[in-house]
Amino acid sequence: MISERMKVLIADDEFLICELIKKMILWDELQLEFAGCAHNGQELFGQIQEIRPAIVITDISMPVMDGIELIRQTRYLNIPCRFIIVSGYKQFEYAHNALKYSVDDYILKPINENELNQALKKILEELNRHQSQAAGEAMPAIHTEHPGRSFFLKRIIWEIQDPAVPLEQVIGEYGIDFKPGLFCILCLKLDFVNQSADNLDNIGSLNKKLISMFHEEFEDFCFQVLSCMEGSAIYLGINYPRQAAGSFFNHLQEFYQKACNLLDLFAGLKITVGVGDSYDKISSFGQSNKDAMDAAYYRILSGCGQILYRKKLPPVPYLTEVEKSLYLQQFKKAIESVNITDFMATLNQLFFRPKNLFPLFDIIEMLGEICRMLVRMDLSLDQEELPIDYLSGQIHYAIENALSLDALKAAVSEPVSYIFENIHKAVQAQNTRPIRMVLKYIEEHYTDPIRLEDAALLVTLNPAYLSNIFKKETGENFIDYLNSYRIGQARELLKDSNLSINEIAYSTGFQDARYFSKLFKKYVGITPKDYRKIYS
Repeated sequence: MISERMKVLIADDEFLICELIKKMILWDELQLEFAGCAHNGQELFGQIQEIRPAIVITDISMPVMDGIELIRQTRYLNIPCRFIIVSGYKQFEYAHNALKYSVDDYILKPINENELNQALKKILEELNRHQSQAAGEAMPAIHTEHPGRSFFLKRIIWEIQDPAVPLEQVIGEYGIDFKPGLFCILCLKLDFVNQSADNLDNIGSLNKKLISMFHEEFEDFCFQVLSCMEGSAIYLGINYPRQAAGSFFNHLQEFYQKACNLLDLFAGLKITVGVGDSYDKISSFGQSNKDAMDAAYYRILSGCGQILYRKKLPPVPYLTEVEKSLYLQQFKKAIESVNITDFMATLNQLFFRPKNLFPLFDIIEMLGEICRMLVRMDLSLDQEELPIDYLSGQIHYAIENALSLDALKAAVSEPVSYIFENIHKAVQAQNTRPIRMVLKYIEEHYTDPIRLEDAALLVTLNPAYLSNIFKKETGENFIDYLNSYRIGQARELLKDSNLSINEIAYSTGFQDARYFSKLFKKYVGITPKDYRKIYS
C-alpha cells in the first residue's frame, strides 16, 4: 500500500481554473498532497524536475511550452509521473500527439468534479497495485478494473459453455458475485475514419479511459461489470437485473454520448458499440460475445460511429454449407500449391456480389479460417523474413479494423501475396543453392572426369531432379554447360599458352583430342588450329 501522500501539480494558464481544480480534488479522502500550480509549460516543467510529483494535471494547450512538448520532455528524462490532460475544445493535433505518450486520462472542460476525482482514484489504485506487486504483498480482493478480472471475462466466455452449469459453481470458481438476471457482452471499437489503421497502435490510454467511463456509468445499475481489451477492441461483460432491461438502453445511450464528447478531441476518431443479445444464463456469454462481434463487424456495411444491436440488424445473407465447403477447398488447394492466381480468383469470386447480398459474417469467419490454413502451412518463410504466424496476426488485425468491403478484401489479399512471393523466393533459393554448389564444383574440377551422377551425389539429390532444376536455373543441361565451360577454358589456353592442341584437350577434361576438336568447332564455329592462328 502507498504509505505517504502522492504529490499533485496543477497547470493552466488561467489562475481561476487552477484554483477551481484545486478545490475540486478530495485531497484528504484520496491521500493526496497539493504540490503547487504553474501557469505556463516552462514553469511546470521546472517544477516537475524539482518536485518529482506523482501526478500532473495540465491543460493541453499552455503558453511557452505546450502540454504535449512538456510530456515528451518529461518522458525523455524518465521522470515517472502520471498525466491527466485537460482540454476545452477540439485540439486535434495536440490530442493525437497525446496518444503517442500514453497519458493516463483526458478530461473535457467544463471539468466535472466526480470525473476528476475518479481519474485520480484510478491512477492511485494503479500505483498502489504496482507498489504492492513490487513488494510482494497480497492484492485487495476485487476491483472492477483489476487485470485479473479481464482474464476472468475471457475465461468465462470460452470456458462456461454448458447451460447446466449452476451459477453458484461459477461464483465459487471465479470469485465473482454474479446474480440471477441477464448476461450481455458489448464490443467497443475505435476507428480512425479516412486514416491508416496503424494510428490505432497508440490508443491504449483512450481504451482505458473508455473502460473507466463504462464502469462508472454501469456499475450502480449492474450486479457486475467486467472488461478486457483484445486486439484493437474492448469487450465488456455485464450481469444486470432482468427488470432493469429498459434502463440498460438509457445507460448505454448516456455512455455513448459521453464517449463521443471525449472523442471530439480527436479528428476522424469514431466509436462503434456492438451490442450482443442479453441471455438469462451465464453460459450464454459466449453467444452474446459472438453477437457483439457480429454487430461491430456490421459497421463495414453500415458505417462506423453508432450503436449497433445484433438483434436489430437487417437480415444478413448466409452461404450454404456446400458453398462454404467449396470455397474453403479452393482456398486450401491454392494455399497448399502456393498459387496466388488461383487464390485471388477464389477471393474475387467470393467478394463479387452486391452489398445487400453480401454474406458478411460467413466471409469474416472464412477469412479467419484462411489465417489458420496459413499458420498450418508446411512451407515457411526465410528466417530473415516475417514469420507466417506474425503475418496471420496482421491479417486478423486488418480484418478487425476494416471499414469497407475493399479494405476487408485487401486485409487478406495483400499479406497473402506477400507470403506467397516470399515462399517462392525461399523455394527458389532452396533450389539454387545446390546449383551454385555444382557450378563451383565444375569450376574447380573441370579438368577431371565429371558425370551428372557425381554432381548429384555431391548435393544429395536425385540425378534426374538435379538435371531438371539445373536446366531451369542455367538454361542448359548439365553436359552442355560442362562442355561449354571446358571449351571456354580451352580458348584461353589456345590464345595464351604454347601447349599443343592435344595437351590443351587433356588439360581441360577431354580424354579424346579428336572429340575435343569436333566439339570446339561446334561451340566456336572454327577448329582449335584455326582459332590459334587468328589469335597468334
